[in-house]
Amino acid sequence: MCDEFSPRLSVKALAELAAERLSALRAEGEELSPVRNPSRKLACNFWGSAWMRHLAKCEAGGLCLAPGRSLLRHGCVLDLRIAPGLITALVSADALYDVQLRISPLEDERLVVLQNACAGKIDSLVSLLEGKLDASVISCLCDPDSGLLPDPADWHMHCSCPDWCEPCPHAAAAIYAAGCLIDAQPSLLFTLRCVDPASLLPHSLSPAATTDFDFSSLGSTFGIDLDIN
Repeated sequence: MCDEFSPRLSVKALAELAAERLSALRAEGEELSPVRNPSRKLACNFWGSAWMRHLAKCEAGGLCLAPGRSLLRHGCVLDLRIAPGLITALVSADALYDVQLRISPLEDERLVVLQNACAGKIDSLVSLLEGKLDASVISCLCDPDSGLLPDPADWHMHCSCPDWCEPCPHAAAAIYAAGCLIDAQPSLLFTLRCVDPASLLPHSLSPAATTDFDFSSLGSTFGIDLDIN
């Protein structure tokens, strides 16, 4: 287990330095997507809350994540992007650090188990993304060993800092920041795990059979780029 992170700078100094760096990088033309959540409740919606609860269980099991929460709350995550199987971040601390978090795609066998568990039990894509599901479906999708949420063994972390811990504080900040993005755009969890959320719906609810549905509204709400042509 890693020792508790003790920053060389005070949290006030870390926050001020992060703000200065963010302004300077933007002045240089950098397009950044900072993530900051100063509240104690890091998520309000279903999938973001599930992500945070999963991290709490991982931390109880010995994963050192608390320093990442502090960096996130003080505006030190200057940029974060989620792509299939990959989270990239720029985190400010005593220096600027590049973070890459690779996550193993959901195995085909595991996806089949989830599809069987969800068969006929999900009303719509909106219900899935909002977490308005039967308790049995929620239990399966959020199972720490076989659900959608990544297990610590699924993470492959790299940070440009010299810290030997895994995760280092900067990677931990990126993990929490990813949960904040997922809270706002739950489709990003499916993107990260390389899973098409429509694959968990019954055939009768597939995009091909829902031509009257307002897909533009769904895409705007959940950050999904849907091509139904």
